[in-house]
Amino acid sequence: MKVSIIVMARHVSELKQCIASIELYTPSPFELVVVNGGADRDVAQWLEKRSHLQVVAADPKGSATRGFNLGAAQTSGDLLVFIQDHVLVAEHWLKCLAGCLDNHPEAAMVGPISNHGRGRQRLSLQCETIQQFDTMARAYVTSHAGEAVPVISLYTHLLVVRRDVFRQLGGFDEQLGLLSQEEDYDFCYRAFEAGHVLYVAQDCYVRCLEPPERVSGNEKQSATERQMDQARLMGKWGFDITAELMRWEQPVTVSLCMIVRNEEQSLGRCLSSIGKLVDEIIIVDTGSADQTIEIAKEYTEHVYDFPWVNDFSKARNYAFSLASKEYILWLDADDVLLPRDAEAFSKLVGTLGRDTDAVSMPYHLGFDTDGNVTASLRRNRLVKRERSFRWIGAVHEYLEVDGKIAESDIAVTHDRKHSDSSRNLHIYEQREEKGELFNARDLYYYANELADHDLHERAILKYEQFLQHPEGVRENKINACGRAGDALHALGRTDEAKKKVMQSFAYSLPRAENCCRLGFYHIAEENFEEAIVWYKQATQLPKPTDPGALLLHASWTWLPHLQLCVCYDRLGQPELARGHNEIAAGYVPNNSRILANRQYFASLNLSGTAAD
Repeated sequence: MKVSIIVMARHVSELKQCIASIELYTPSPFELVVVNGGADRDVAQWLEKRSHLQVVAADPKGSATRGFNLGAAQTSGDLLVFIQDHVLVAEHWLKCLAGCLDNHPEAAMVGPISNHGRGRQRLSLQCETIQQFDTMARAYVTSHAGEAVPVISLYTHLLVVRRDVFRQLGGFDEQLGLLSQEEDYDFCYRAFEAGHVLYVAQDCYVRCLEPPERVSGNEKQSATERQMDQARLMGKWGFDITAELMRWEQPVTVSLCMIVRNEEQSLGRCLSSIGKLVDEIIIVDTGSADQTIEIAKEYTEHVYDFPWVNDFSKARNYAFSLASKEYILWLDADDVLLPRDAEAFSKLVGTLGRDTDAVSMPYHLGFDTDGNVTASLRRNRLVKRERSFRWIGAVHEYLEVDGKIAESDIAVTHDRKHSDSSRNLHIYEQREEKGELFNARDLYYYANELADHDLHERAILKYEQFLQHPEGVRENKINACGRAGDALHALGRTDEAKKKVMQSFAYSLPRAENCCRLGFYHIAEENFEEAIVWYKQATQLPKPTDPGALLLHASWTWLPHLQLCVCYDRLGQPELARGHNEIAAGYVPNNSRILANRQYFASLNLSGTAAD
């Protein structure tokens, strides 16, 4: 990727240092253009002696923005690097900035951190001299190698822009000056309006010298120029975009909304994990008879009663109605944010764009004895309050969202300490007794509740009603086939179970969970050859990308290999069996069954790790 560097030359003393730092710390090849801004007569004389530099003369009475535009017009690079002459670059500066754009293809422009500037670009360090500052800054960027944060605006003392974006935006506004910083806001606001993303590279530090106009008695002139630019900016946009960008650069505010009932064992743990990361906590109690309310009041004064009417959505919507912050986060009392996720959440609210309508996050539902996630799905967790999104469904409710939805890797961990296991089932049964007609979603979750309570015949009936419903969601249909198959198998109806599981293949590519089910059914019949076919299929499938997919991670990793170990051993092929046991060990090395298998194979004096 070709790089063009455009330097705005205004003062010869600063220019000499700036050019020297670029030539010292920038590996070839690169294109270097110097725009003579005409503020210092000595600049032209110095540049005349530097024949290797490409010089563009700018009107001394023109704006610095026009000078940058003129310089850019003379270049051919894919990346445009705009530098003002009071900036000194350091080792690896361009590599870090270009690397940020490579690592973030959505980024349109990127800037460094420095001893001046604003917001996330200003590096605040406690030191007595600039030399101490430089030393500490180098240590900082080393410890933050490869890190970058999205921002709303960038300081144009050094700015890297993709050429196609610069052309799309029409360059800098030549009615505005660069020294007043109003052009910074204008250019970045135009980029933001066009849907572009801006980043600050945390591993690139540059030093800013104090521009002479700020130390030579020209403060009054600079202030006047800024006032004029502010007036031009207001006339151009009709409102104060500076204030708007400053608001967007502040972390979004978050209300945590929860509904609780008899959660004294869990609530404190949940609130301790998230309480300091949100701006408001709303707790709606639906009839606790333990210490839940007292625990809630230790964390917030916003504790409210809501009469329980067998409808989770009504309670959640009431909690949402009490929120006052920009975004709403919802959790259940038996959910927690682990320390790494809490740290990531803090960063998220500090960088989240206010045009985001919702953020989906993984929901970790189950774990093995080694702490590995065994089951997970995605939920829309953080939503913009002004969108007034609503909860739908009396039981197994869901939050209906639309618009710009961001996907985050921040996980909410489900850590249930107790359960009213029959409550949801009783709600469905009461609704059915009243003659209520269930929609597809209700049929699916009613069937799941019946299956969870080993009411297999009734579960099979509800699963079948759901699968025949025209509005059933694909992911739920895939899961329904699998769970209906398990219910049939529990009743000894194995052939029907196989057919029901294979029905899921009509909705999507085979899923590892259902392939493992079929393998298990065949193992139960001691039909190991056919079991091998299904377990091998499970090891070769791509994971689904649908965010609504419920993933049982064991089925996609170690479980089919462990079962292949069993099958091959039963067929008298111990070498293949041992090989698959070792593959499984690569995922869960401390699994008790894998360790027992190793002892078994050692007793057979087997070696190697062969697997078919």
